[in-house]
Amino acid sequence: MTNAAPARSYDPVGVLSRSLFGFALAAWIPLCLTFVLLLLAPSSPQASYAHLQNIILIGFAAATLLALLILVWLFRLDLATSKGIAARLGRILNRPRLSAALLFLLAELNILAQVLLRDIAPSFTEPSRFLLFCWSLVFGGLLLTLHWRGFRRAFRHNRDALAIAGIIIVALCLGLLLALLTSRIVTATGLHDRLRGRLDYRPLSFIDDGEAPTAEEFWEGQGQTKVRWLPYSYWAVESYESEFINVNKIGLRETLSLVEGANAPKVYFFGGSTAWGEGARDAYTIPSQVARLLADRDTPAAVLNYAQTGYVSTQDLILFQRQLALGNLPDLAVFYQGFNDIYAANLPGSMAGVPLDEIQRVNDVEAGRLLRQGQPVLRPFNASSADLNWHLVTSGGASAEEIVANWLGNRRLIRAAADEYGVRVLFVWQPALFAKENLSEFEVQIAAERERSLPGFMNLYRDVDSLMREIAMAESWDDVIILSDLFREIDEQIFFDLVHINEIGNRHVAEAIVDKIAERLNLNAR
Repeated sequence: MTNAAPARSYDPVGVLSRSLFGFALAAWIPLCLTFVLLLLAPSSPQASYAHLQNIILIGFAAATLLALLILVWLFRLDLATSKGIAARLGRILNRPRLSAALLFLLAELNILAQVLLRDIAPSFTEPSRFLLFCWSLVFGGLLLTLHWRGFRRAFRHNRDALAIAGIIIVALCLGLLLALLTSRIVTATGLHDRLRGRLDYRPLSFIDDGEAPTAEEFWEGQGQTKVRWLPYSYWAVESYESEFINVNKIGLRETLSLVEGANAPKVYFFGGSTAWGEGARDAYTIPSQVARLLADRDTPAAVLNYAQTGYVSTQDLILFQRQLALGNLPDLAVFYQGFNDIYAANLPGSMAGVPLDEIQRVNDVEAGRLLRQGQPVLRPFNASSADLNWHLVTSGGASAEEIVANWLGNRRLIRAAADEYGVRVLFVWQPALFAKENLSEFEVQIAAERERSLPGFMNLYRDVDSLMREIAMAESWDDVIILSDLFREIDEQIFFDLVHINEIGNRHVAEAIVDKIAERLNLNAR
């Protein structure tokens, strides 16, 4: 009788030495995919950020090439040298506490990347998060190879299914707890908002008053502003204090005050983020610059900024009506509008008369409904407007005629409510990038990027503007100022994206409308 051959004991160093090439290949493939995704990412329209993108691409290209050379070297490596490398790795990583700490650190890095980098430069951060996840799996596999005997021994002692299930449940709960804790820390410290602001590449020009910030300093502050829920009109900017941007407790942006006493005429501005003052300090928003010009003309007024970021004309109508119903009556209400009505209607799946990103409110309502029923919500909803019927509030189309008809309807309602309460109104159709003839290099890039992301939008904007002009001329409007071509012959850069203008542009707008505002205030005074 011959004795059975003794069972071969597990040799982690030997297994790792034979697996080094496989681990290197498993790390190199996602690196290549990440490099390709970064290579295909659209270039930033801002030169300094485009330069940073090029540096990142060069770095990934060098890393990919270096990893390929290492891969070739490992493929050609003799077994003795490979065992030596595996033995050195084993001496470093074959420590249970160190391995557990490294796995915990990798899990935390993945969670932090998901939480901190959400919605920030997705064309670059999403491939990077993908690479981090893949490399974490590779590293986990390497540790599993080195500690296989320990894992096998642990499972051998816990063969009972309930015990194994308990271990898995505990691990999942700890991972969920870590994710929640990381998210809470990121939210509480404002890291995500500060990072979002620092990565805003849009260039800004400020009026030189000796206190102008850099664009990076300004965006870091504005990136931390948030919106809160507001009944009827959906949202308002949350109370916020900083060196350049201040929002009071009820959600109004601070405006330059140059009048004293309760008898001064009151001017309220309504509109979206351009009227609110994105890209401008408190004292240089359009309402603030109007207040300054009125004071210079010896017709000072108390100017308040009721504009809110992202509002379309229907939201302006609702907020204005609520002020009237509450007895908060201005002498003059100025509505600075145009772009958001067109942009909201042109978004995929949207239509004329619908607020910006309305489908997100559908998702929020559905998530809330399930949560109130006690059901967990483990992933974001992705509703489609094709499954919804919104004909109670919209015509259902997104043509230039329907967009203009919706705006005209809101104008009639605003005028009717204002007449009832004895308030004068003025409508300003805001400047448009497409009408500017002498575009800066950055403004050219803005238009090109928008055409890539939303083909046909600029043509729709031109059609809406042309139709507005035709109707204004035919009906001889005296309460509408059309400023779409205000910057037609101006050479300097005014726009820092498709709609927002800098402080210098705000001054041009204020100068273009202040005389009409003063005229309507004087009519009230008679």
